[in-house]
Amino acid sequence: MIKENNAKEKKRKDPIIILLDIIIIVLIFVMIYVGRDTLFYKMQANKSSTFSQDVEIMSFELQRGDYAGLIHGKYMNEINGKTETSGYHALADYIEAAFTYKVYDTKGYTEKANKQKAIMDEARVKMKELTIFADKADKMFMISY
Repeated sequence: MIKENNAKEKKRKDPIIILLDIIIIVLIFVMIYVGRDTLFYKMQANKSSTFSQDVEIMSFELQRGDYAGLIHGKYMNEINGKTETSGYHALADYIEAAFTYKVYDTKGYTEKANKQKAIMDEARVKMKELTIFADKADKMFMISY
């Protein structure tokens, strides 16, 4: 009788419980990943008295493909009067103009698109060795340069 009760108690786990366990494990890994990035940015922000992005942070964002963060950092640096990362700022200007250019070009606003193209040309000259990332942006926005 006791052996029968033990056999009944060891029945299979419900598939829903297994799925929930997997989801919990995935969420733990996501939290660790996000926490690592947050810690990195927090440590960088604590290095200076005002929040600005130096070459190290902007390079990190490029490696991750975080172009929005690059543009945000450019504006934060402009607010704080930091100009040491002019190549990265030019790349941020280029990416922002490329996106706007693509929108205007798609909609058929040629005059506005040409203004954005001029901003792109000017930024391409200023970014120097970072032009490889401008080429990636061109491919991303399907712009033939």
